[in-house]
Amino acid sequence: IVREIWRNVGGSEISSIPFDTPPDETITHTAFEAGQNQGDNYGSRMRGYICPPATATYVFWLASDDRSELWLSTDENPANKVKIASVTGWTRYHQFDKYATQSSGRINLVAGQRYYIEALHKEMGGADHLSVGWSITEHLTAYGHWPIPGKYLIPFEEDRSVCSDDPNAGFVQRE
Repeated sequence: IVREIWRNVGGSEISSIPFDTPPDETITHTAFEAGQNQGDNYGSRMRGYICPPATATYVFWLASDDRSELWLSTDENPANKVKIASVTGWTRYHQFDKYATQSSGRINLVAGQRYYIEALHKEMGGADHLSVGWSITEHLTAYGHWPIPGKYLIPFEEDRSVCSDDPNAGFVQRE
């Protein structure tokens, strides 16, 4: 997945991130997770496409320090995205259960179809991190809450029309 980072961003709200300007840095990640302790006063967006491994009902989970939002589209079109989870304060690293808003509720996804997904993150000061996990509700331990592996992700704007069955494929780009 791709992560875009905007440095020296004041304020505490997601809305203070200047998404209409080019990011200061773009990084590709192999899981839906940003590193810890990357700095202070920055904003970031991780986005791409998610390819569910099975047709099932999923729950998405979000953890971050400080604020974050998770958006998912009903298809691969970013214009159809809706906010499905948020962190309004901060959590510890991989703490997916501090706020009720951290989980998405049940979402039906179809295997082989790609869906646009986006996590927005605003860091003020101190420790920082961002992680997105998921669970199949019928098998809550099958994928756990751990960050979604890159093999289920396609970077945003990559010209690929279908999800890959290759277990080594996929990565997330962080801006």
